[in-house]
Amino acid sequence: MGGVKVTIDGVQIEVPPDTTVLEAAKRLNKLIPTFCYHPKLPIFGGCRICLVYEKRWKTTIIACGTKVYDGMEIETENEEVLRDRKFILEMLFTRHPLDCPICDKAGECDLQNWGTYYGPQVNVTPFTPFDKVRPEEDWESDFLEFVSNRCVLCLRCVSVCKNVVGADALFQEERAFETLISPDKKPMDSESRCEFCGLCVDVCPVGAIIFKPFKFKTRAWLLNETISYCGMCSLNCPVAIDHDGKNIFRIRSTADLQVCSGAYLGYDISNKNRLKTGLINGSRVSLDEALYKIADVIEKYPDETAVIVSPFSGNYSLEVQNRIFSNTGVNVTSTVTLTLKPVLDGFKDSAGKEYKFPEENDLWESEQIIIVGSDVSDTNPVISYFFHKGYFEGSEFGNDKKIIFIGERYETLKKYFPEVITVSNEDAVEKLKDFDFSKKTSVLYSTTSLKGLKAYKAGKILGEISVSNDVSVYILPYERNGFGVLNRVSNLSYLVDVLKDIEGGKIKNILLVGEDLLDHIDYEYMNKIFSYLENIMIITPFEDGLALSSHVAVGSSIWFEEDEEVDSVWGKVKTKSAVRGSLQEKEIFLRLEGNLNLEKVINNNSTDIEYRDFENIFYPEIELWDFSYYSKRSDNLMNIKLKRALKKRVTNS
Repeated sequence: MGGVKVTIDGVQIEVPPDTTVLEAAKRLNKLIPTFCYHPKLPIFGGCRICLVYEKRWKTTIIACGTKVYDGMEIETENEEVLRDRKFILEMLFTRHPLDCPICDKAGECDLQNWGTYYGPQVNVTPFTPFDKVRPEEDWESDFLEFVSNRCVLCLRCVSVCKNVVGADALFQEERAFETLISPDKKPMDSESRCEFCGLCVDVCPVGAIIFKPFKFKTRAWLLNETISYCGMCSLNCPVAIDHDGKNIFRIRSTADLQVCSGAYLGYDISNKNRLKTGLINGSRVSLDEALYKIADVIEKYPDETAVIVSPFSGNYSLEVQNRIFSNTGVNVTSTVTLTLKPVLDGFKDSAGKEYKFPEENDLWESEQIIIVGSDVSDTNPVISYFFHKGYFEGSEFGNDKKIIFIGERYETLKKYFPEVITVSNEDAVEKLKDFDFSKKTSVLYSTTSLKGLKAYKAGKILGEISVSNDVSVYILPYERNGFGVLNRVSNLSYLVDVLKDIEGGKIKNILLVGEDLLDHIDYEYMNKIFSYLENIMIITPFEDGLALSSHVAVGSSIWFEEDEEVDSVWGKVKTKSAVRGSLQEKEIFLRLEGNLNLEKVINNNSTDIEYRDFENIFYPEIELWDFSYYSKRSDNLMNIKLKRALKKRVTNS
């Protein structure tokens, strides 16, 4: 289909037929103010601030909701347009309190910016400041606060909660000036469907919805913004990190609107019980002294030492680790040999090809989505934002989908009112064989569902389905970089075999990278395993947890402190360090490498894994607030989890 020619301020441009006037003007870098418009939300057209002049109709029209036609002529800043925009701002300022000095949105407020650009404004009605007071709405939350007086009734918050997150936790109450934004239930923290992704705060053009932990902490213009990628799960969503170089004050979404509570609330782990030095037998030492001790154990006892690498490490760190451990003779394993690797091996054995993660568009265009095993909207929350049709620049794309859940337990997925088949996670994958895949289908499997031999069998079924039916299979690790471990670390042993070797006395020393081991192995069994070891060594960001029970501990970095690369499920992404924390993990291993003599040993580990069941595997109950050992250090996330748990206990009693 041919393009449409439209003239904007005397300049002719050709655009696709369904383009809005606003988007056409953007291509010419024309500045048109907006409040209710967002490129990833459906058109609302309520604020009217985007008025432009249509010369053929001889009237002002809204730019965000009007489609172009061939021969259209638009003026974006004639006298009538400027007069109308100024009048709309005057109406807003008539009722809006001038409390910028105490408002957290100051410095990044659209009303403040447009008021400055099109001002000065005059109060055209005889209202006093006391007449500006509107009914208040207490959301009864420790995290979100609604200031009714500041609301400009754009309803972006309601729209993003409904059309992006799918939670439908906010709604419009009353009409006109009495309009309030209310949560579905109160107290919000324990009763509401709210997922605390913070998108309602991010899209609010003024300071009507604020994030309480950020309230009165600092000013936006005093902060630096670092655009990076979240490290809480394998989706690695783009995020904006606001900081002063030392402390993180908040983590927000970018214009992609892809953020969940893990990043939005979990930023507070940056200063919680951080280990920034070394520990030997509980005594604080320098990092170099602790690393020298680790190097000494590896050099003296390579055949009696095992290393458990972490799927939360970045690729640069993993490359150094692989270089070290493949030349020292130590036994190398990872928790992904329990979760991700067996699924991928099973997939390959039945499909006859390596697993390849599908394209994002396959998910948008699916007609039905089948979640099998664990609820992926708990383990990888942002993936659920793709479960209905999307919006971009005034257009709809993708399909509304039928959602089917097969498994034991689902909670967050309830927002889509799925068809539910309640069976054990082990039987859930078997159920896929009974499905009719005549519709375009996406099958989503979280690697938290099954482990070991059961995970391998699940992978075989997923592989069979991908070959015999035209379906897209999404295998989703919950860890940040599970694919990176498999792509970067060679000669991985099966974790179960390593644990058995510890029991048998063959392995006497262990080096843990991160603390994800506790998310997979029974605590009592781990205590038993630790009792057999002569040297427990750990590289961890935190001084609580396993650092307390280790002989040697070295403090390391968290994802927002690292310049790293990660094998996201969507492809490689590069993170940027926002703050100066502990030494970056890759630097720690470079120092360790410098302390080792790597010339005289050869690694003889086998790459073949024979998967088998293991009675001491641990299946934690993962909820929206659980992102491995990271979330357990977040006061914000744990407070939400505790409130929800108490509410559930009271309801069931």
